[in-house]
Amino acid sequence: MIRLEVIEMQEPGCSALDALKAYAAVSDDGQDYLLAMALRRAFGMVQQTANRALLAGRFIIKAADHGRNLRAYMGGQCVSVKDGDGAEVSWHQRGEFVYVGTDEPVEAEIVTHVNAADYDALLPVVLKYATAVYDGKESRELSQILKECL
Repeated sequence: MIRLEVIEMQEPGCSALDALKAYAAVSDDGQDYLLAMALRRAFGMVQQTANRALLAGRFIIKAADHGRNLRAYMGGQCVSVKDGDGAEVSWHQRGEFVYVGTDEPVEAEIVTHVNAADYDALLPVVLKYATAVYDGKESRELSQILKECL
């Protein structure tokens, strides 16, 4: 079993909130809190679906059954791999795959950085998804929007 744990995630900036307000045609600053929540959810869902980092972050991949390799989340860079006791485990990364020197359960720390081209390409999907969340659209419609990032 593999589990992903978010350690820290960059917050969407003011420019993203301003872009959402323009996209959704919302001029009332009293809606900023709700829009920001919708925007955070949208960034998270689009990142997950597209497997691209749109916000920088740090994650732990906990893997009990990994076959000696893990896939780095959103094209991230592995910075450490530890066993269940917290001891360092030998590893190396080639592309998106992290190869580990044990069959035992491990925890790999992954750091992601934003790729400007991915951000620019996927921001319209983020804005569309955030607007749909803000408007209370149902999960079927939200799923259709996410298909645009595949």
